[in-house]
Amino acid sequence: MRRMLLLFSIIVLCFLSVGIYMVYAQDETTADADWKQELSSDKQEIKAQKQEISQNAQEARAEETQLRQQIKAAMDSGDMETAQQLKEQLKSMHQENLQERKQDREEMQAAKQDFKSDAKEARQEGYLPDAGLEKRPRFDADNNPPGPKGGAGTNWENKPGPKGGPGAGPGKKVKK
Repeated sequence: MRRMLLLFSIIVLCFLSVGIYMVYAQDETTADADWKQELSSDKQEIKAQKQEISQNAQEARAEETQLRQQIKAAMDSGDMETAQQLKEQLKSMHQENLQERKQDREEMQAAKQDFKSDAKEARQEGYLPDAGLEKRPRFDADNNPPGPKGGAGTNWENKPGPKGGPGAGPGKKVKK
């Protein structure tokens, strides 16, 4: 009887542990899907904003071009008063367009920042790999890094003698 009770207890514990694992795995999968969904929606939002900004810019250019043509036509006909009014209208329209462009850029930056912060959170929680975040070593095409003054590693990037030495390659200022 004791063996049956012990066997039954072990079987119940196995089922409980498998059930807990399944619930945990399901939560993990749900969280992973939530992050993917959130990142995907952020990407879609950025893409839609880019299209909207592009469309707004094209419409603004077309309106300004049309006003410029009207100004030219008014000047050609000798109607300077109308041309002056159109110039003022063009100036105010241009200022409005610039203001809208500035707002669009700020909104785009905010959306990009939101995406970056979401991606960072997902990486910290382990749902995204850390690929590309670590600093990569500087690439040296000829595999000859700068060496000591005039010693091994001296090449076109690192001149021999007092001008050479570690860090004396192009783009680096040599202290004299």
